[in-house]
Amino acid sequence: MIHIIGISAVALIFGLFLRQHNKTVSLILIIFACIAVFLESVSYLTDIIDTLSGMVSGLEETSAYLKIMFKVLGIALITQIISDLCRDCGESALAGQTEVAAKIFIVALILPLLQAVVKIITGLAS
Repeated sequence: MIHIIGISAVALIFGLFLRQHNKTVSLILIIFACIAVFLESVSYLTDIIDTLSGMVSGLEETSAYLKIMFKVLGIALITQIISDLCRDCGESALAGQTEVAAKIFIVALILPLLQAVVKIITGLAS
């Protein structure tokens, strides 16, 4: 976590300083810092994935749902980073459309999970 805070703090300070002189270089610095923070935080996901995979190793159906959940998490995280960068560049409309597109994609991705929940609910009701 210290690495992430350090990367963010240094990039913020340099980014604010460079923004006064050259906005393009400042933006490139912030993009690289975002990538570095993302890659640093993704390394923690491997531990989580290994633990969850061990928990559901014998349950085939559950592992498929777990894959869907991780895809949704990845889409949400990447979309947040991209939309924040779009807003930093002053492109709030593009940021909003990126978020809407991600939400539509997430809904399409979770449809099998939603169908399984509906089957469970209708099975309990009868």
